[in-house]
Amino acid sequence: MKFRDDKKTRSVDINLTPLIDVVFLLLIFFMVSTTFIYTDALKVNLPKAKGENVEIKKNINIVISQNGSININGNRVSKAGLSRKLNELHKAMPDATVILQADKNSAHGDVVFVMDYCKRAGFEKLAIATEEE
Repeated sequence: MKFRDDKKTRSVDINLTPLIDVVFLLLIFFMVSTTFIYTDALKVNLPKAKGENVEIKKNINIVISQNGSININGNRVSKAGLSRKLNELHKAMPDATVILQADKNSAHGDVVFVMDYCKRAGFEKLAIATEEE
């Protein structure tokens, strides 16, 4: 039995154009979808400042709105439950950096209150988020 005909050799080519098109469409999809990550977050007017960009691996985001409400990692927390929540987070992530995002029109006392409870919980790294000028 002869399965191969030596006279008619065929070359097999793989067309990469559809593969490139699919990868390009996936790239566009992920670029567009990442812009909508923070759309459900609170609208906070951050103060402006110049500074260095610091790479932070583990972080806890605390947002203080203009009316004084406090959100930790997107979950609303009352002032009475703040200490308990921060203690739980410190047990889970003792080396985490706390990023404080306070509205520029929020009360100074609210910001100091949250900073004090972060210190009491044992967090040593605290960053205050600002917008770059």
